[in-house]
Amino acid sequence: MKRLIACVSLVAVAATAAGAATRHAGKKLVAHRSASCRVAPADEYFGRLKMSILGIRNTIKDQGLRIDLDPSRANGTLKEMALTEDAVHDWQHKYPCDSWLPGTIYALEHFYGKIHTPYGRKRVRYTYGWLHRDFPHHAIAKLALREETEASAISKE
Repeated sequence: MKRLIACVSLVAVAATAAGAATRHAGKKLVAHRSASCRVAPADEYFGRLKMSILGIRNTIKDQGLRIDLDPSRANGTLKEMALTEDAVHDWQHKYPCDSWLPGTIYALEHFYGKIHTPYGRKRVRYTYGWLHRDFPHHAIAKLALREETEASAISKE
């Protein structure tokens, strides 16, 4: 008799759990989505150069400072920046909701703005579009839009 009661109790618990799982299936889906929407760890590496997120940001900053000091070296930085951009794309592919991505793309756009060549202007337009396409409501995208509007107004004068 005790075994029968134990078995019935076990079946009742299993049935209750199955019913709860069915009712909360939508919540599990949301939880799964938010789990894929996480920040990149500092010790993960991206792109063909296997760059960390800090390495990506430092490369953009350092190359920008090199151009500030000697604008004639701009063309020499383009190959490294193409590989850095590749790492940013890989990073975004794996962690599309990382909060550091818009700022990094914005920094990349400003880097390309220092290269006063047709290629530099093309890369500025590309990164500007990338930022606005993938992060249209982010504060940094709005800042970039405001800067673009001001630059357009100045160039028309």
